[in-house]
Amino acid sequence: MDTINDALFELLREYFTTESVKAKTTIIEEGKRSKKFYYLKKGVLRGWTLHEGKEITFQFLFEVQFFCSIESFWYDKQSLYSVETIEDAELLSIDKRKMLDLLQGDMILLKAFNEYLIQRLLSYQKLLIARIKEKPEKRYQELLQSAPEIIQRVPQHYIASYLGITSVSLSRIRNRR
Repeated sequence: MDTINDALFELLREYFTTESVKAKTTIIEEGKRSKKFYYLKKGVLRGWTLHEGKEITFQFLFEVQFFCSIESFWYDKQSLYSVETIEDAELLSIDKRKMLDLLQGDMILLKAFNEYLIQRLLSYQKLLIARIKEKPEKRYQELLQSAPEIIQRVPQHYIASYLGITSVSLSRIRNRR
């Protein structure tokens, strides 16, 4: 776990509710409102959106990561994407009302939460720039470097979708290694 997640987790630890969910369970559903802030204790998740009838994966989440649908959690709007479990998962969650109360009453927590949000923003910024500048093969190599367990834990068709290529193209990239 990194320092920002460590600090935020410790500040929120006593307020979490535990949820155990099976693989292929939708946690956040595109078009619906989500009123929880989550911490992934165990398992693998994927973020995806539906485009022209196809699921497009844009994110994988592994243990010790926070997540929520910001537009839904913060602005009470419908989520722009779905998040589902790839494996059985153990989640910790905090209801929106409780989280907002905690953030209003604790400046240290608010600072840690803001640092977490900035970290996520930078992560998405890097992802967007890589999508524009890098070829799928380079994005695949960077994904393996940042999350080597992805090969054992994520089905190939999700990885291919994440890279914006077909499963056949991904097989070719993997065979070139």
